Amino acid sequence: MLNYIRAEAYKLLHRPYTYIALGVLLALEALYASMFAFHNSHSLVTPFGAAVVTLVEMGTIGFCICLLIGDIVFAGQYKNSTLKNEVSFGLSRAQIYLGKLIAQTLLSIAYLVVMMAFFIALCAVCLPMEAGTFYSAPEALVIVGYFLAAGLPLWVGAQAALCMCLFLVNGEMASSFFYVGIVFVLEAIFDVAGLLAGGPVGDVLLTICRYFPRNMLDGAKAVVGDWMYLGKAWLVGAFWVVVCTAIGLYGFRKKEIK
Repeated sequence: MLNYIRAEAYKLLHRPYTYIALGVLLALEALYASMFAFHNSHSLVTPFGAAVVTLVEMGTIGFCICLLIGDIVFAGQYKNSTLKNEVSFGLSRAQIYLGKLIAQTLLSIAYLVVMMAFFIALCAVCLPMEAGTFYSAPEALVIVGYFLAAGLPLWVGAQAALCMCLFLVNGEMASSFFYVGIVFVLEAIFDVAGLLAGGPVGDVLLTICRYFPRNMLDGAKAVVGDWMYLGKAWLVGAFWVVVCTAIGLYGFRKKEIK
């Protein structure tokens, strides 16, 4: 398993796609930060704290970046017929599945660290630190730190859902739609069904809806500093990882690879 993970890491470190995608994301962050700098020179001043704290409104982007990470790691193996080569080589399907999932998770975390460090450092250089009536720099960093701590397990849970989709569904477009359906659409279905059903059944459906990753992440913005909610976010993320991995691994073991 360790050798397979090393091989996956080696491929990722030597793929231009890995660096091009990260470069595009950093360029978009730089553009976003430059908007605050431009605004400061032509209108009211937006300090460091006010700019950095806007990160808590962008949690949904993390679920979208999971799609990018999955594409980088999985690399169209069904389309290119390379997955059957790994199976023929003698690797167990559990090794292949878990190795890909771990590689996706590690790359996601690396992207998160680099992107957050880059944006915060850029804001610190380009924007004034005086808070005025806005959040001070320490206050903003605490808010963002809590949000990222709550978001990390939820994004990893979504990454596990994507890994399941990539292994079970042939075709990158179809697996992407399947992932979007699970992470974004399914919660809306539970929400509408709960409102329409009413009574105990409706209450159960609405409760389930609250524990979808995106809803949990949205709730973190309003409870900064609540350690109980943070623990709940980690439990929800772990639940999604375990369930999606179990389903994906079972389906992949039963699947015929052509």
